[in-house]
Amino acid sequence: MTKEKLLTRRWNNLLTLGLGLPALVYIIVGLSSSALLSQGGFIGLMLVGAVY
Repeated sequence: MTKEKLLTRRWNNLLTLGLGLPALVYIIVGLSSSALLSQGGFIGLMLVGAVY
């Protein structure tokens, strides 16, 4: 695959969605759920955030 085929608007949009949606879901779950109320949920969210 050449550089010109890789650096297109379509690929840029796909990469943005692929990397941005998991981060957005993580933020929404972290802020809107009661997962942070328990110690296990807090540790789980922090591990997922550190790995991602």
